[in-house]
Amino acid sequence: MSSISGIRNVQRYINSTGQDLGRNFQKEIINRTRILSKNLQTGITNSVDRGAVPFTNRAVMFTYQKTSTGVTCAIFVKKLQAKYLYNVLVKEETVRKFVPTSSARLTKQGNISGLYTNLKKGRYKIVRQGNKERLIDTNVKNKKNNKKRVIGIREDKRRKVIYDFYKEANKGARLVISGIKGTLRVKST
Repeated sequence: MSSISGIRNVQRYINSTGQDLGRNFQKEIINRTRILSKNLQTGITNSVDRGAVPFTNRAVMFTYQKTSTGVTCAIFVKKLQAKYLYNVLVKEETVRKFVPTSSARLTKQGNISGLYTNLKKGRYKIVRQGNKERLIDTNVKNKKNNKKRVIGIREDKRRKVIYDFYKEANKGARLVISGIKGTLRVKST
């Protein structure tokens, strides 16, 4: 019987190639998931009427963790943004808050600036008319521009779901893993 030469070289080659394939597989998963998170953020931003504020533009976060056995990628909406955007991303609910008009000064988050303090000082007054409440700036005195006095309107309104986050994320996750061969586990939490 003849002996096979170079078995150690073959074993070394298989080990190094296997490790490289594993690393490349992990990189591919990470890159595709990162692209998916950017696409989800873009989808949320584009679905907002009149453009999203920076607070909404930074809602989606992507993280990954490499271990000796594999890689874990996570896409989620940040905690503060999730609380604020829940009604428009997940489930329709009645919202009762002041919706700013075009004449209102806004913070970078899109809220009426100085609402609480100006209500306390008496600069802003609330006028009730039926189911609607109007927030009026008492410093604007011009009779011709009465519309500019109205800063916000509060009424019972249902906010529509503008972007179904879970549906789009699941569809994107399926697309991410459809072109990759290997052992994958997808968990929705």
